[in-house]
Amino acid sequence: MILKSTLLAVVVFFGSLTLAEAQSYFKGGLITGWGSEPPSWNFNTVYQCWAAYDGTNTWHYAFFVNNGGYIVTNEPAFATIIIAACESGNLFGLYVTSFTPSLVWTQVTTYPHK
Repeated sequence: MILKSTLLAVVVFFGSLTLAEAQSYFKGGLITGWGSEPPSWNFNTVYQCWAAYDGTNTWHYAFFVNNGGYIVTNEPAFATIIIAACESGNLFGLYVTSFTPSLVWTQVTTYPHK
């Protein structure tokens, strides 16, 4: 009986793994007039944030000062850092890996500068 129960638990466990799908995250945007040649850290100040829900994902936008462009992501881990930079006005760091064919970034950070 223990063998059957264990086998059933194993089958249910592996069966549940096939139902789960990995969340796909997007990190992109447009940087204009600032930034170093990738791969590199680029710094600017976020002056406005915006979030939108499309029925599936919550998209977080951060707009940079001096018409410096924006970034957008649906990844929750980055959203908290973006929101904190927007609320505090702290310097915002973005690790850019490519500008072409579009902006690709992988890490963010904030620095107090006031």
